[in-house]
Amino acid sequence: MKTIVKKFGGTSVGSVQRIEAVAQRLKKDVESGQSPVVVVSAMSGETNRLVQLANEINSKSRGSSYDMLLASGEQVSIALLSMALEKQGLKAIPLLAYQLGIETDSIFSKAKIQSVDAEKLKKYVSEGVIPVVAGFQGVYGDQITTLGRGGSDTTAVALAAALGESECEIYTDVPAVFSADPRLVPKARELTKIGSSEMMEMAALGSKVLHFRCVELAAKFGVKIHLRSTFEEREGTWIVPDEGDDMEAPVVSSITHEAMTSVIKVFPTPVGPGFMATLFGRLAEKGVVIDIITQSFNEEGQRLAFSVHGDDVNEAEEILRSVLPSSEVEISVINNMAKLSAVGVGMRTHSGVAGRFFEVLNQINAQLYLVTTSDIKISAVIEQSHLQEAAQALHKEFGLDQ
Repeated sequence: MKTIVKKFGGTSVGSVQRIEAVAQRLKKDVESGQSPVVVVSAMSGETNRLVQLANEINSKSRGSSYDMLLASGEQVSIALLSMALEKQGLKAIPLLAYQLGIETDSIFSKAKIQSVDAEKLKKYVSEGVIPVVAGFQGVYGDQITTLGRGGSDTTAVALAAALGESECEIYTDVPAVFSADPRLVPKARELTKIGSSEMMEMAALGSKVLHFRCVELAAKFGVKIHLRSTFEEREGTWIVPDEGDDMEAPVVSSITHEAMTSVIKVFPTPVGPGFMATLFGRLAEKGVVIDIITQSFNEEGQRLAFSVHGDDVNEAEEILRSVLPSSEVEISVINNMAKLSAVGVGMRTHSGVAGRFFEVLNQINAQLYLVTTSDIKISAVIEQSHLQEAAQALHKEFGLDQ
């Protein structure tokens, strides 16, 4: 029997009826000759409810108590799904991270998996028992940790890698990866296959379908991800290791956005790399992800600007003020920004993409606040008010409407 790790997101287990539907689907998988290892998120809305409770008590608490609270959501869903599987006549056991030895680092609420002990999983599978594993959580010593955004996807891929499996199925409320967010770009189309490099860029640049860490882990260990709909029994999108031959790849394969972006500008900063090393080291310690960074120097002094996710802007500003040597330094925070990106491995072999990208933004009078490029992406931070128009125009410009 083939062992396949299957992850079900919050909407997939958002009610008793949906949990029972997942159990029925898993029964069909078992009858077809599969041995599933299941990873489950908290029921939809539950994690947000727990975060709200935490914020009402202490909005600055992000330590062990916070993680223990958030991890409780998955405990409920794995117990209910295990009961539903037993109702279908299957053997199942709910398992928390500490029971499986999912070891992480010590950064609470944004922990990274360090190792997984797969022997217990293999034992259950060999005995015909379905392990139902709590996603999103790990352990550091005797403390519960949580993995942050996309944590359950990361758990699933980590288990597949630890088991030596080449595939991992991730079930969600969308049927596939699209060329753009269909809510923003109605003409967005489904992608049947996409390389891991493009998917990592899309995830890092705002696509909510899969988290960057999940795709990065899959690429590192050669795990193919099959993103599928919980509510439809059909193929979705395969995210596969890069094949190396991209000569005929489309110039741009997707338009991706992150609607919650903030820009922080600092002037004047201390000259030299020492301040930058201290600042970005401190931000990294707190798990704050910095996206675009620009730095310039003239006779007036050194200027610094960088972008962060809207959820991290307050912590980033607090850390910045703590490391600045003078209160005379001017800090400006620009909110209500959005990051818009064009992604495609075809950019490596085609020129003129940047010119077309910026010409589209010029035609709709979208001001550029920050810009960054790589060999397979171009990103610009613009005002949120221009996001939808710009996304639709770029999608059309690069032939993705067809």
